[in-house]
Amino acid sequence: MTKTKLIVIVCFCAAFGAGLGTGVAVTRLGAPPRHGSWLEHELNLTPQQREQMHQIWSQVISPPGPPQREQRQVLQKERDDAIRGLLKQDQKAQYEEVMKKYAEKLAALDEARKKAFDEAVERTKQILTESQRKKYEELLQKHAGRHWRHGPPGGHGPEGEKEPPPPRGE
Repeated sequence: MTKTKLIVIVCFCAAFGAGLGTGVAVTRLGAPPRHGSWLEHELNLTPQQREQMHQIWSQVISPPGPPQREQRQVLQKERDDAIRGLLKQDQKAQYEEVMKKYAEKLAALDEARKKAFDEAVERTKQILTESQRKKYEELLQKHAGRHWRHGPPGGHGPEGEKEPPPPRGE
C-alpha cells in the first residue's frame, strides 16, 4: 500500500467518524428530554394524576409476593422433575397429566395477571378527565391483544409463556 492510499483511507475514516459524531450529537440535542412514561405525555396528565397512576400500576407491575418469573420457574422445575421421573414408554399417560397440570397452573397465573391489568385499567379511567379517558381508551384499542402479557402501556412486564409443547413422538 502506498503512502498516498494510506493517507486517503485515514482521511476518509476521520471524515466519516466526524460526520457520524455530528449526526448523533444533533439527534440527541434536537429531542427534548422526556420524563415519565409515553402514556403520561399522550394523556397530558396532571402531577396528581401521575401519582395516582403510579399507585394504581405499581401493584400490577410488581405485585406483592414472589415475582411472577420466580413462580414460573418453580412451576417449570416441578414439571421438569416430574418428566425426568417418567423415563419409561408406558408412563406416557402420566406425562400427559403432568403437562396438563402445568398448563393449567400457567393459565391461572396468566389469568390473574390479566385480571389485575383489567382492574388497573378501570381504576385508571376513574382518575382521568373525559378527554383523557377517550384518548386512553383509543390507546388501549391500538395496543389491544398484547397489552396484558407485556405489562401496562408504557411499561415492561414478564413475557407470557406459550402452551407447553406436545410430548415427543406424537
